[in-house]
Amino acid sequence: MRRPASFALTAAAVAALAVAGCGSDSPTSTTTAAVQVPGGAYPAQGISFTAPTGWTVDSGKGALVATAQAGQATVAVWRYPRTQKLPKSQAELKAARDALLKAARKRDVTFEQIKTAPTTIAGKPAVQIRARQHIAGQPRTIRSTHIYANGAEIVIDAYADADSFRKTDAEVFRPLLRSLHVTKPRS
Repeated sequence: MRRPASFALTAAAVAALAVAGCGSDSPTSTTTAAVQVPGGAYPAQGISFTAPTGWTVDSGKGALVATAQAGQATVAVWRYPRTQKLPKSQAELKAARDALLKAARKRDVTFEQIKTAPTTIAGKPAVQIRARQHIAGQPRTIRSTHIYANGAEIVIDAYADADSFRKTDAEVFRPLLRSLHVTKPRS
């Protein structure tokens, strides 16, 4: 199964996020308020979510559907069309997870796995990976969620600096994932 070039690791992802404003050093700009306001409806890609209050949400191009950003914290939403069979069973999800981990380690020598789990997100089979790695030269903790549905792999890469990850994950990243809706794309 071909893996996406996301996982918050590629130069294209870093460039896209830099354009979206990633990397502000202002500590006051990192809002970790609970997800409260509508922010992301992308019917052409079959993806919608509720954006964090006070975060900047921008539409992406190509595989990058959207980014949400505040201070050092970022969420990037990707959609990669797939023609091969998508994983559904626990065994298939574990194989997908193993392939993702292998690719991440190959791309980034700083990659350090924290926890992985096959799961269900938005009612669809998914794999979550939490890890530490460097993005644009900066150490980050990441929750990368790969959802398999409607002929695509939808990737939600959510990351922040180590000091704020736990709080941002609880107050922003996980609520955003709970708000996620995945449907058949309109285009």
